[in-house]
Amino acid sequence: MLLIRTSLISLLVCVTFSANLFANDLKNHHSPYLAMHGDDPIQWHDWNQKTLEKARQEDKLLYVSIGYFACHWCHVMQQESFKDSEVAKVLNEQYIPVKVDRELNPVLDKRLIEFVQVTNGVAGWPLNVFITPDGYPLAGGTYMPRDHFYGILQTLGERWESKAPVIKSKAKELNQQLSGMLGILELTTQQHSIASQKDLFIQKTMEVADELQGGFGDRKFPNTPQLSALLDINARKPNAEIDEFLTLTLDAITNKGLRDHIGGGFFRYTIDPGWKTPHYEKMLYNNAQLPQLLLKAAKHFKQERYRHAALDSIDFMLTHMRGKQALIASLSAVDESGQEGAYYLFTQQDIRQILKPSEQVLAFAAWDLKRPADYAYGNLPIAHDSLTELADALALTPKALNAQLNAVRQKLLTYRHTQRQVPKDSKQLSGWNGLALSTLAHALPYRQRYYQEGNRLAQFLLSLWDGERLKRDSASDQAGALLDYAAVAKGLLEWAEASEQPRFAAVGAAIVDRAWTLFYDDMAWSESSNSLLAEAVLQSHIPDTPITSPETLLLEASSKLGGKLMNQHIQKVLAVSNRSINADPYAYASLIAFSVTQKTSKP
Repeated sequence: MLLIRTSLISLLVCVTFSANLFANDLKNHHSPYLAMHGDDPIQWHDWNQKTLEKARQEDKLLYVSIGYFACHWCHVMQQESFKDSEVAKVLNEQYIPVKVDRELNPVLDKRLIEFVQVTNGVAGWPLNVFITPDGYPLAGGTYMPRDHFYGILQTLGERWESKAPVIKSKAKELNQQLSGMLGILELTTQQHSIASQKDLFIQKTMEVADELQGGFGDRKFPNTPQLSALLDINARKPNAEIDEFLTLTLDAITNKGLRDHIGGGFFRYTIDPGWKTPHYEKMLYNNAQLPQLLLKAAKHFKQERYRHAALDSIDFMLTHMRGKQALIASLSAVDESGQEGAYYLFTQQDIRQILKPSEQVLAFAAWDLKRPADYAYGNLPIAHDSLTELADALALTPKALNAQLNAVRQKLLTYRHTQRQVPKDSKQLSGWNGLALSTLAHALPYRQRYYQEGNRLAQFLLSLWDGERLKRDSASDQAGALLDYAAVAKGLLEWAEASEQPRFAAVGAAIVDRAWTLFYDDMAWSESSNSLLAEAVLQSHIPDTPITSPETLLLEASSKLGGKLMNQHIQKVLAVSNRSINADPYAYASLIAFSVTQKTSKP
């Protein structure tokens, strides 16, 4: 459940970049997502104070379009609507159009996602939000086909022209109602410690668990914070039913369509409950977080297959998400021709063209590639349920089967790399690279070759820290958000410990200390220190997203430092619960798990 966390008037004074960009300038932007809109006929503006003042002076609605490079439907909406001359004419004449890369503007994106979730019932990307020049979100939605979008632009434009004062009043009234909801949700409940929500978290989580196919819901996301929390809590007092659900889910994650069985790594999610058909974008944060969960599961369940999948994902990340200095943000869901998933799919004809007859038999059997085609471009390889059974069926030893599979996999991978292309988002984000460094620290005992890779990543993160301020990414001077500080600090501290290099710990400790100063005050968190919001974005606790809550990441980093001051910080945070946690403990999984496992937390 997504919850409103702040007065929505604050959304309109968030400064994203320093330059005032228009369409012709976007093509030169360091964000590939913004650069790809450089040839749109729309006069895209940057999200900054100057743009907001322009909207007020001209008394026009702002149309804010938020997306990211790897988003398939963002590409679709660009082709259908943003390149259309009639759509562009309406937007340019009647609105102030604004284009935002969500990965460079996580706080703004989160606020508008929450607004659309509460008012529309569903939210996602591409995100389309109309905002009054006074600073109030008015209406929003996700992907819209061209004709539907064009109709909304015309209708809303006509209403604004004739009834702007009424619309402004209604938007303000809506904001006040949502602010009232926020006030209720943020009320503290001192009689309940966060750790005491453990049993409720398990109960609520298992209520939404898919006990037949694993995971949660009809669309299957990895849900790393929730699965990790469930594993940590259950490890203290094992429950066979929970362990069975965890193994079912982890087997689905590692064996089915969420995982790229040829090139390694994980897709963002699958669109079906059976984990068969993914949305094909590969995000750094997924491939950085999942290996830690799998390594922990390998130890808990004593299953080597989870460790193998974890290290395979790390190898993919280091090889195929390597940027000039660090790891890049994502690989696109579409190939160079704009076809979703085509880079990863194989037809039977492809297999026969690439492999020898004996290898074809193995590929068809190992990855179910003779099934009816899911797409015109073929099928995604999905692992056989049991390699032992497959080895018996092919009269091979498990060792011989693995050797032959690796040889066939390498041929298919070589074909993919030489004959196809997948666009890449080259942004190097500090927070996501901090997550990756933590994973390398956890994996270093298993593969010593990660030592050099970890040092390279750690040096990159040091380059973004000037002693007082951490940058969001390598190509701009934008300040980091709480997530960046917390993930980078935790990554440096864990890498320092794993690699026995105290110099990284010293910087990690300095970033932790600075993060407490910038983002926590009077028992409340803000997620951005310099967003120029009109009102502070304050919340007593920050829920998990697909990324572990930055609050939890900072608490984990602080616990590694120890000492009286850090323990005081931790105890102060954990002493305050709120109605949000009571109502939806699933959303605060990592915080609850941390509170349970910390000696500093109250029982």
